[in-house]
Amino acid sequence: MLVITMETGSLPGGRTRWAGRRHDDDRPDASSGTSSAELFDAVFHALHDGEQVALGFDCALTMAVPPDSGRASAPADADALVMLAEPAASRPGLAELGHLLGELGAWRPWTTVSTSLARWKANTSILVWQAVPAPGADAVTAGAAADSFFRQLPAASARGTEPAAGTEPAVGTEPAAGTEPAAGTEPAAGTEPAVGTEPAAGTVVNLAAAAARRAGLFVDPAELAQPTVSIRVTGR
Repeated sequence: MLVITMETGSLPGGRTRWAGRRHDDDRPDASSGTSSAELFDAVFHALHDGEQVALGFDCALTMAVPPDSGRASAPADADALVMLAEPAASRPGLAELGHLLGELGAWRPWTTVSTSLARWKANTSILVWQAVPAPGADAVTAGAAADSFFRQLPAASARGTEPAAGTEPAVGTEPAAGTEPAAGTEPAAGTEPAVGTEPAAGTVVNLAAAAARRAGLFVDPAELAQPTVSIRVTGR
């Protein structure tokens, strides 16, 4: 298993550094680079060798569905959800994801993608997940993200559920353009949603699943209306 994390905009000019490692690697950045070509090579060769790949991104991979687009939330409306996600495709992190998946669509079109840990472990080649900074942290480092992924994976697998960090509705879910709450409508202190309640399927667009579908890779249509799995990054 190869776990890679993208540090969006971590280099001058908005370029992105990425680094990853396998569970038995001693160094946190045993595989690393700064170009999309290097990233494609690392992912392609890992898949070619029969490995699973987990791609972590430190940017929002889930977007709230605009109120007037609720009818586009059913799996049968997958194409409509992909269209809703289109404006976000050029954002830092999502642009790199789209390029990588597009290259895989051209050179390895049978690759399957998931944003659900349970589905990935069962039958898919690539997991796309969101690396969420620890409380008080401003950024995610690739080494700490990989360590957090490997620490949380066994417990999540034993439970048969996603890691707990992925169940917080505020984490990694951005409002759709024009849907920010009006002034004075923010929840009062102490009324935030309880941990363990995630956004209801159909109230969000999964930007990572949409990128996979645009690339021509297989992704379960149901995932387009479900949040991307996220993992809280702790440690160094």
